[in-house]
Amino acid sequence: MSKLAFIVAFLIASSIFAQDRGSINGKILDLEMNNEPMLYANVQLKDQSQKAETNFHGKFELKDILVGEYTLVVSYAGYDNLEIPVQIEKNKISKVQCGLSHKTILLGDYTNIMDKTELSLAAASMSLK
Repeated sequence: MSKLAFIVAFLIASSIFAQDRGSINGKILDLEMNNEPMLYANVQLKDQSQKAETNFHGKFELKDILVGEYTLVVSYAGYDNLEIPVQIEKNKISKVQCGLSHKTILLGDYTNIMDKTELSLAAASMSLK
């Protein structure tokens, strides 16, 4: 009888302290490579510790997330970061599919200043040819 009372008390306590949770899964694509799966892209909830990495098929999954609104950050070296708003609902899976584009790096005017020694060596090497 005491075992039954313990089990009932445990179930009641666990239901009282249980929190509503959901999950996110999805696929990340490489927009520069004809929507091929993005391998090993980083996927993280902004300002949270939960993160994942995409697999060989570009798929990821984040489980056991408290119900609420979050921002999903997708990143990969050499690509622009992407931030996606996501709503987590109780016992549901939020699906995400998106793509990353190459990062554009703009260079300003480039000026090369050589001292006289470098300039004369460059002129000498040009005259030898």
